Amino acid sequence: MNAIDAYRNPLYWAGVALGPAAFAVNQQTVYAITAQACNAAVSPAVVLSVLMALVAALGALVSFRAIRRDAAAEWAEAQGGRARNFMAWLGFGSGVIFALVIVDQLAAALMINPCLR
Repeated sequence: MNAIDAYRNPLYWAGVALGPAAFAVNQQTVYAITAQACNAAVSPAVVLSVLMALVAALGALVSFRAIRRDAAAEWAEAQGGRARNFMAWLGFGSGVIFALVIVDQLAAALMINPCLR
C-alpha cells in the first residue's frame, strides 16, 4: 500500500476509538452533573446519553463501511489485509456494544429521578 492508498482507506479503527470514548465521556459527565440535573426541566443526562450513543453508533457505522468497502480488496491485496479487516470487525462490534451500554444508562436516567438524592 502506498501513501495515496493509505489516504483513501477509511478509518477501520473508528468504532474501537469512538465507542469507549463516548462511554467514558457519558459516564463521567453524568456523574458530574447529577447535582445540577434536579433543577433542569429536561435532564441533561438524557440529552448527553442520546448524543454519546449516536457517537458510538457512528464509530460502528464507519467501521462497518470500511468492512464493506474493502471486502473484495482483501483477496486482491498481496499482503492479505486480514489485520485491517479484523480491526474493522472489532471496531464495529465495539461500537455497537458501547452504544448499547450507553442506551442502558439512558434507560436508567429516564427511570430514576435525579432529585431523590
